[in-house]
Amino acid sequence: MPTKPLSFSERLSGRFNGMIRQEDAQRLAETIAGLDGWYLVEPLGTPPGQPVDGRTASRHLHDLLQEILLEERGVWSTLVYVQSQEDPWIIKVFHPRRAGCGCGGQGGILPWWVLSRIEPETVAEWNAPVCLPATGHKKGGWGRYF
Repeated sequence: MPTKPLSFSERLSGRFNGMIRQEDAQRLAETIAGLDGWYLVEPLGTPPGQPVDGRTASRHLHDLLQEILLEERGVWSTLVYVQSQEDPWIIKVFHPRRAGCGCGGQGGILPWWVLSRIEPETVAEWNAPVCLPATGHKKGGWGRYF
């Protein structure tokens, strides 16, 4: 009996591998350039109507990685996650200013962007209270770190 393919939400909550080094995330961006049919999903934004080609998705991921580098100023990152580096179907990218606030009662950590080769659907968890990115640099104490 054939198994039913996993939905967008089911895959989104599945197992992901973190891209620890920036060069690994850059290599992932190069890989997706050759794979068409990507939906660029901003969880709090308007759902995308149509998929984009692999080159457009790759440029978008490169742009996100550049912003992460501006915030993190290093070669290590734990902000990009993919289900499979060899056969990527969903990529979750987290914003550096949003990634550390899952603790302390501020809600779950919402991805900044999701790149998906599976047509997106409504995700109930995205309507729950979540951490939003900071709007400016905080001064003093813990503010230097967030």
